[in-house]
Amino acid sequence: MSRHVVVVAITVFAMGLASGGVWREEQTLEHDGLTRYFRVYVPDFEPPGGMPLLFVLHGGGGDMRSFLDNGTHAEWPEIADEEGILLIVPNGVDPLTGDPSTNDQNWNDCRADAPRVETGADDVGFISALIDWAAARYAIDLDRVYATGSSNGGLMSYRLAFELSDRIAAIAPFIANLAAVSECPSPRHPISVFICNGDGEQTYMPWAGGCVVDKETCERGSVISAEATREYWIAHNLTEPGPGEFTAYPDLDPFDDTTAESTLYSRGYEGAEVIFYRIRNGGHVTPSIDHRRSRLALQLLGLGLQNHDIEGSRQAWAFLARQRLTGSGSGTNPGVAGLLRLQRDGADELRLEWAGDCGGASAYGIYRGDLRIGYESLAADACGLSARQATLPLGPGEADFFLVVPATAEGEGSYGFDSAGAPRDTASEPCGPPLPPDSCAR
Repeated sequence: MSRHVVVVAITVFAMGLASGGVWREEQTLEHDGLTRYFRVYVPDFEPPGGMPLLFVLHGGGGDMRSFLDNGTHAEWPEIADEEGILLIVPNGVDPLTGDPSTNDQNWNDCRADAPRVETGADDVGFISALIDWAAARYAIDLDRVYATGSSNGGLMSYRLAFELSDRIAAIAPFIANLAAVSECPSPRHPISVFICNGDGEQTYMPWAGGCVVDKETCERGSVISAEATREYWIAHNLTEPGPGEFTAYPDLDPFDDTTAESTLYSRGYEGAEVIFYRIRNGGHVTPSIDHRRSRLALQLLGLGLQNHDIEGSRQAWAFLARQRLTGSGSGTNPGVAGLLRLQRDGADELRLEWAGDCGGASAYGIYRGDLRIGYESLAADACGLSARQATLPLGPGEADFFLVVPATAEGEGSYGFDSAGAPRDTASEPCGPPLPPDSCAR
């Protein structure tokens, strides 16, 4: 009898330890004419400064109720209890019926060539409204709002980076590449990005890019390659040139026929980083040590191999946790372009690269001046540039400086700051002449 008593006591104690935070199920929010659904996990403690907020986004054909049942995303409640993270797991919309409450849902990501999974829902607005909803009810740190997800959920994370970089500090998409035919605008701010893909995946999210699932009709749209996705974010964030910081992880399970490695690209504009995880021979499944999926079931579903050498969610959180929102969206609209990097390109040319501005620029103009004279020397060097880079002749000046000014179709942004620290007035037309200089302009 005593043996049974001991077993019951241990079971109750273990259940008490495992209880942790609290799930608040079937929450609703009215947005854009729809009743949208979501789940909330409230951790069992609140860290000083407020709770980080993490959106965990299900994949295509999934839903908020079962998404955390398997794979590395099942680890998030435990991480939330350890770190004091408020989790929100929202539901997408059924692309066939438009129903936001059911269990076969999709996100309206950036793919403009995917009629079979198009929902037309304002998911970016929904997520933004959920940030406000959470801020009104919980003590959250608005500088630490993040998003993660797999497949379609990863694609939606990219859309949030494009359109909510003034509210989202960083994203962590798994097995997701950028859309090849995109309806999303360029990001307005730098944003740190964690990427994790398997190079053995050729069907649901092809490593090399191409049609998603439907190779003949391509009705689910197309994506660029995983490596091209990485290069996009490296270029956008202007991370430090070079090969990056490489890490090969111990092969903890030699029988899973996969290995894991990562490369970190750091010191980008406003501290932005990009980390790229490559799961060699990995498939369309998140890596996990503790939440392993049946190899046979994965093969029957055509999902490929799961890596058991890293816990994907813990790797993602280690990256996300150090990212903060910079608040870079407070300038003029359009304003002065961000960080400018300049290097010699050949014997007689200079290559300029710069980060995006804080407003809605559609083009850029480059002005060249002489530091010995000041703003009086500014002259237009290139106008109407749509890319954030240019190659210019070296020029005869001994103390040249460059000013990159964003423009819209109607006017240009400010020409730096005056001696009082205020933005200088904007020009009335794109690539117009600078207004009269301030004697102490910088």
